[in-house]
Amino acid sequence: MTTTPMPATPPQTVKSKMATLVTPEKIAAMSTDARATLYANCLRTVDNDDAVFIVDLIVESGLPYARKKEISHGDPEMRAIEVIVNAPENEAAMLDAVAHGMPPLGVIEPLIVAKLGTLYRAENGGTIAAGYLVAKRLYALDYEKRAPMPMPAGSVARTAATFHKKPGY
Repeated sequence: MTTTPMPATPPQTVKSKMATLVTPEKIAAMSTDARATLYANCLRTVDNDDAVFIVDLIVESGLPYARKKEISHGDPEMRAIEVIVNAPENEAAMLDAVAHGMPPLGVIEPLIVAKLGTLYRAENGGTIAAGYLVAKRLYALDYEKRAPMPMPAGSVARTAATFHKKPGY
């Protein structure tokens, strides 16, 4: 009995051009939200070799790829930001930043990062919450919001509002 040999073909891990378009560099450049969407889409098509390949790339990147809930009032993270922003000893630093035309979040954010570490990030709304609380504090001191400016190098937030004293105060 003779058998017909099967043609030798190397196994392919990528069966379409889709997976070749997704590189570790592109995954690293994505936001957490974009990685989470890609990850979820690939999980839904797990029977596709490309999807499995992409999920492995995402997981092996070591970067976050799961959506976390946004912080909100009542959360410990929000409470910690409130305490820092509203601390009387931090008011002078915020007002000094305002007087120099700088975002007051720039002087408060290092204190927030020191307290919360990686729990303070843009992906969970931490930077937005901090900006909101700084603005609320300055509004109470009769300041008005002005145009945003870039934050200092190394900041978590990319930009933040500047303020000036309301006319007549």
